[in-house]
This record gives sequence, structure tokens and C-alpha cells, in this order.
Amino acid sequence: MSDPLDRRLGTGSWWQCVIRGSGGEPDRFITVQSARYPDGSRIELAPEMARVQVGDDALCEITFGDARRIVGLQVMSWFAPKAPAMWFAERRESTATPPAVSLMAFTGAGQPHHTLVDEADLRNIPVGTADQLGALRWYPATGEIDQIYVQPSWRRRNIASALLAAGGSLSVARDWPRFWSDGQRTVMGEQLRNGRSWRHRGAEVTHIAPPMTPGEA
Repeated sequence: MSDPLDRRLGTGSWWQCVIRGSGGEPDRFITVQSARYPDGSRIELAPEMARVQVGDDALCEITFGDARRIVGLQVMSWFAPKAPAMWFAERRESTATPPAVSLMAFTGAGQPHHTLVDEADLRNIPVGTADQLGALRWYPATGEIDQIYVQPSWRRRNIASALLAAGGSLSVARDWPRFWSDGQRTVMGEQLRNGRSWRHRGAEVTHIAPPMTPGEA
């Protein structure tokens, strides 16, 4: 008999659950991995109904603050069981061609777990590039993933999976396109694509790119 987690990771259907607050504005946004609704569906549910229909299949939960600003970003532990409790920082590269967004994962530094800070907030937190667990970069106009990188000391800890789940949920919560990738990947990127339920969102490999860490085989 296969492991229940293996069966869940094989489910290709990701749908979205919106839960509104008393004022009618979105309060929580949950991406869900289950076959209850077709892939890509967006369903609005009352909190009590969401508990029933989402159940234990929630993949990533987003919470909103004032003016629909996303302030919380939690990847569920069943999906990335080896990852530490993380918080995230977002950088928007509006002057890049094409414009890009980067999502960085950190742990510690006195920050609450599962929070999302922007670039201005990040300047006041005592962390640098070397403190990143990993980072994901994509093009919000199209949803194409450009790069994903995990620090060597943090590899095989589900960091890349957590970043993809978090970034993909962040993108669709803002009504940006869903993530996809072309056929150019590193060997590790190909392993990640083939071992997860989003394999259908990435083209078959056409070109193996060199490793992102110099000197790696």
C-alpha cells in the first residue's frame, strides 16, 4: 500500500478557497490540493464550510491585512515536512525587463513564522543574502518561473517545494497568472519538477542548464 503522503503529492488538482470577513473583503485565501474541485477552480466558502471542504488538504494559507495587503503566507507542514518554520520577504523588480518578483525564505531573526514582509520592511531586519534559505524569481505578467535557488546547506529540506507553493499561491491570490516553466532546468530542477504534483505545469525538459552553485556536479 502506498504512503498517504505519496498519494496526496500525486494529486494534480489545485483549487483555491476564498474566505471573506464580516465586511465582505477577503480575509483568507487557501490553495488546496485535492480532487474535490477541478484544477484551477476558485470557490468562495463560509468559514465553517471551508473547514469541511478543505479539511487537511490545505496547501498554503494566505492572510490579508489592511487594504488587501498580504501579511501572512503559511505553507502547510504536510507538504514540506523537512522545512523549518519560515517567514518570507518579497522584492518587486519593476524596472527589470520583463518586470519580475522575487520571494525569499528566511528563518529566525526574531520574525514571526509565516509572515510576509516587503522590501522596505526587510531593510529593518538584520538579515542578508547569506541568511536566505532560498529564493524564487518569476515574471508576474505571464507566471513563468525564471529561477529557483536553495542554499547548499539547506537542500533536501523541502525549501524549493515550499517556495513554489508559497509563490504560486501568492500569484493567484493577486489574480496574476498561475506558475509554469519552460523546458530549461538544472538536474535538481528536473528532479523537483518530476517528483511533485505540479509536473504538468512544466514543459518536458529540452535543455539541462548548468548548476547554479559553482563547482557542483
